[in-house]
Amino acid sequence: MDTVTRRSELYTVLVIVVVFFGAGCRGPAMDKARFAQVDAAARMVRKAVEAGASYERITVLTDQFSSEIAKISSGRTTGEELQLLKAYSDLAAIYRDGLVLWKAQIDFSIFDSVLKGRVYVGQNVETLVSKYGFSTESHLYAPTQVYWKSIPADSIRIVWNNADSQLKIIDNLLNERY
Repeated sequence: MDTVTRRSELYTVLVIVVVFFGAGCRGPAMDKARFAQVDAAARMVRKAVEAGASYERITVLTDQFSSEIAKISSGRTTGEELQLLKAYSDLAAIYRDGLVLWKAQIDFSIFDSVLKGRVYVGQNVETLVSKYGFSTESHLYAPTQVYWKSIPADSIRIVWNNADSQLKIIDNLLNERY
């Protein structure tokens, strides 16, 4: 056997060994129990939204959820845990976006005769308009000749749907790991 063929065979064996053993080496396993409280808190927010709970109740639950995330993020985490932690953090941000939009609806509800089922787009809602791609309408306030924008009142449903999608991502991450 010539040296080229021998090297080729050794190279093939080496590749097979690396692939075989590399597939089994995933690093430290994720600690499922460590995320149980975070997951439970996330699901409580979701259930409250689905049940039509009040703004105040969902705010409390979102704060508790964020608190559970903070507890985990202060400790040591593996790469897979960091990925899951980011997914939960993204979900908490989506819930906070929903609360910002909901608060705008509440704050400007006294102007419903002017808004007619729409939500005023102030500075705090403007970032959500671009983030979620809400359609806007421009309005002219005749006495001052100043234009203002609004979004449909049901735009909050888009935010809650994004939260549901993020929970599915989390479920996929959890199912891959356990």
